[in-house]
Amino acid sequence: MKKYIKDFFKIRRIDATMDLPILCSLCMAIPIFTGYFTNNFRNAMISALAGIIVVYFPLFGSLKEKMSALLGCSFGFIFSYSTGLIFSFNKIIIVFILGFVSFIIHYVVLHFELKPPRSFFFIMVCATASSLPHLPISKIAENVGYLTFGTLSTCVIAFVYSLFFQNKIKNKKLNLVKLEKKINLGDEKNKKIESLIVGIFMSFSLAIGFLLKIKNPYWICVACIAIMQGTSKIHVFKRSIQRMCGTILGVGFCYLILIVSQNDIFYICVSIVVLQFIVEYLVPRNYGIAVIFITPLTILLSEAGSLTLNNHFLFIFSRFENTIIGSILGLIGGFLIFSEGKKTFYKK
Repeated sequence: MKKYIKDFFKIRRIDATMDLPILCSLCMAIPIFTGYFTNNFRNAMISALAGIIVVYFPLFGSLKEKMSALLGCSFGFIFSYSTGLIFSFNKIIIVFILGFVSFIIHYVVLHFELKPPRSFFFIMVCATASSLPHLPISKIAENVGYLTFGTLSTCVIAFVYSLFFQNKIKNKKLNLVKLEKKINLGDEKNKKIESLIVGIFMSFSLAIGFLLKIKNPYWICVACIAIMQGTSKIHVFKRSIQRMCGTILGVGFCYLILIVSQNDIFYICVSIVVLQFIVEYLVPRNYGIAVIFITPLTILLSEAGSLTLNNHFLFIFSRFENTIIGSILGLIGGFLIFSEGKKTFYKK
């Protein structure tokens, strides 16, 4: 027991540069502050959401390979978000659509061996769009346009970074490859089984949210898919504990940010950028501690541009409640994946 408690707070030493956390913060800051200074903060949050794709940016390889990977992820983000918005007109239909999209996305990610967090953010953005009230076609096109702007600005930042730091990346190549060594790649059957389980549980998560009449049911989906990203049964169980404990502390931290900022948009913008840097720095070192900062980051990104933050306490409490439900579902789904003899995993 003491070993698990000690492991929860242990910061792992990894051979990685600060490049990715800085890139993530920059990709988030540009659309957010552009929206702030142009009095278009709500739509800027949509563009900022696309800045997350930079986590999939490979820090080694040729310029062509790196930009191709990022452009492919950008297309996946736009596809996931657009599908969620278009089919949100009917709760029954969107439940099945989310499951189908999750199956496709997860399978494609496994096929192309995308690095962690793999399908997490693609499914997250689809679930977020699926939970929104259905919008007119013109508004859907506008929102997709803002998301596309975010992906383009992220690609431009990554391109400029690669041009100026290409030599540095080449020198670090061997060290970076060691961080993520693939072991025992699963066959097509295992990939399809895992993707099918992910799709079923995403549909089930959203359906439970609708049945319980939860205002933001996508929080359940986000917690569920985060737990299912584990690499073993023990890892899945450990992640579920970390997710729930981290969320308890995270919602309190978010409440503190909202109280201190007094809904001042500028302070919220700064908080989002700083939190993004901290999260990207901590995730590979200690997921449990990172969740403490992931929770306020996701809340601010998803809700800072809306009026739902007027009642801080009720909003924060519902976030925690949804995370508990999603964590339990993710724990069950993760155990099912590994009971099927899943053989695709990553070891750090």
